[in-house]
Amino acid sequence: MRKIVTAMANTTLNNELQKYAEFDVYENDLFYQDAVMKVISSEKYDVLIVSALLQGELEFIDFIEKVKQMDAKLRIIVITDELSGLMKRKLMEYSVTDVFLDEEVTMSDIIDAIQREEPLRKKYEQVSKNVAKVQEQVQDTYDIKPIQVTQKQEIIAVSGINGAGKSTVAANFARVLASRTSSKVLLIDLDTLSGNLDEILEIHKVPQNVEMLMDEDKKCGLNYAAELIAKNRFDTNVFEELIIELGNVDVLTGNTSLHYCQNVLQEEYYQKILDCAKEKYDFIIIDTSSNIFLDSTKWALQVANKILFVTENNYLSMKKSTQFLTIITDIWGTWKEKVKIVVNKENSNGIDIEIVHKILENYEMVGHIKQDEQQLEISYSRILESIHYIPKVSIFSRFFAGMGQSFVTSNRLPSQRMNKERMIMHVN
Repeated sequence: MRKIVTAMANTTLNNELQKYAEFDVYENDLFYQDAVMKVISSEKYDVLIVSALLQGELEFIDFIEKVKQMDAKLRIIVITDELSGLMKRKLMEYSVTDVFLDEEVTMSDIIDAIQREEPLRKKYEQVSKNVAKVQEQVQDTYDIKPIQVTQKQEIIAVSGINGAGKSTVAANFARVLASRTSSKVLLIDLDTLSGNLDEILEIHKVPQNVEMLMDEDKKCGLNYAAELIAKNRFDTNVFEELIIELGNVDVLTGNTSLHYCQNVLQEEYYQKILDCAKEKYDFIIIDTSSNIFLDSTKWALQVANKILFVTENNYLSMKKSTQFLTIITDIWGTWKEKVKIVVNKENSNGIDIEIVHKILENYEMVGHIKQDEQQLEISYSRILESIHYIPKVSIFSRFFAGMGQSFVTSNRLPSQRMNKERMIMHVN
């Protein structure tokens, strides 16, 4: 696990890196040169990500020299507004090769720089053939069969404008994801004012294994969880009793009570629910409200690794979408790279998809679903395939690190199929 310090004078990057289980990130982003030197002098770190505009008494190059004197093995990633030839040469002198322009760098660039294993590359090339031979021997001896890899834990928020069908997209995406992988999938209805995933999926809204004194219209998985958290009686075991099982997708049903939305539900509860879910599930899909004034919406978009933003191909939807996206990226500070556009209910009489691409050119479009489309599973599979997931590495498969696949013993039980095979059709 790589130990990382960020010194960007901005908490956004630190918050994003905290979501990666393979990173041990210092809890606070640092705003001053002195703070950086104090932290790295007190504990050993692998990576420092620093802004060239970081405040302090030293010139930036002198600051880098000072840091290198303190820890010559520390990998330094620099993000700067501009890069002169002189600055580049000076940084090279201190073995700082990962330098990015602020306006061009993406989260993927930073992750790649953190994970790069330059010192080990030659060694890996020398032993890779031997590892391949060992792999074959283990497969033959223990009857181990390769399976399609699953990815590291992902939290995917489904957002979008009112009426675009985001809850339907969330439900269908979860179904395809569960049917195509052996991953454990949880679908959370976090539309805290008008959650309706239970109606779309045709499941019980009220958990059957728990009885709580609560008005009938307030009973749902989310509200039960909130009540138990308030009473300090919430943990992973209790959480399992609150979800509704739907084949190999589990669902935490959502609130429709204005009282609970305004007076009970809060970010602290959402976070505790998420923390429990992360102990069990590979994919956590959060259906959010189109109401940007709900704290549940902002919280979900900030904690998510990826955001599927659902819109339609008409001018009104484009106007609403650009306004919504401006708020979540420019005002809330959400990375644009997290946002993936899905055009739902595509209408031949609407705006051409190429024009939609141009209007939303700052965001990656990962799929479009036609109105009354018959081959829905194909469309959702394309959305899944267009998002680049990172394989989850088990303790066993670490033995074969770099070989490109994970393994499972031959007596592993096959994953359950959904007991509802049909796709959910479009609803407003």
